[in-house]
Amino acid sequence: MNMKTIYGVLLALALALPARLAAQDDAALYMQQAGGSALLYRGHRAYGYPSPYNGTYYWTSPLFRTGSVYFNGKHYDDLLLNVDAVRQDLLVKTISGRDDKVLNAEYVESFTMDGHRFLNLRTLYGSDAPAGYWEVIYDGKAKILKQVVRTLMQDLEGNMRSEMGYDGEYKNGVFNIFVYSAKYCYLGEDGTITPIRRRSQLMRFYKDRKREINRHISKQEASGMIPLEEYCVQVVKYAETR
Repeated sequence: MNMKTIYGVLLALALALPARLAAQDDAALYMQQAGGSALLYRGHRAYGYPSPYNGTYYWTSPLFRTGSVYFNGKHYDDLLLNVDAVRQDLLVKTISGRDDKVLNAEYVESFTMDGHRFLNLRTLYGSDAPAGYWEVIYDGKAKILKQVVRTLMQDLEGNMRSEMGYDGEYKNGVFNIFVYSAKYCYLGEDGTITPIRRRSQLMRFYKDRKREINRHISKQEASGMIPLEEYCVQVVKYAETR
């Protein structure tokens, strides 16, 4: 190796050193700012989806909401959270606001987001429980849980706009679309989890009061049949408060 080459290598190393030290300083500052929450930000970056597309892959919208997480046995407050409803990933925005990190679901028991409570059933009740995150839409002795699911599909004919479940901008001529669907579960007082796809599946828990409950629901449906979600909430709420 001649002197000219050696000089070039040394110069490159000298130029790289300040940048490396600056990066180390930035990392140290970041960990200092994160404080006790630093563990939350060690996850991998949120998955990036192909664009352009219509709809959203988030639970409701791309806007991150203030919330708290019970993670690895500790409670963390004042976080900016969202849920990737395709992958069922809980996302936290980093302190810098530039990145979104995925919280390891294995350590997430529950969280709140914009005042709504969510449960990770597998962490709480074992591997036989339904996967993903579930919003508590009725919280009593028994609970009604809802999971939002987003599925990336192709809409070549442009006929699936009504299936987005999202009020954001719709781009004409875009063929990728995230389609909305929802799942529901009944979480009994004893921890039993039952998927609810039909009304009859919920009424099995209230056979002795079926006639009374049906009369109540008939009044609610005087102007038309209510959706399954509202039906589930109405039934359990009525059964537990009468």
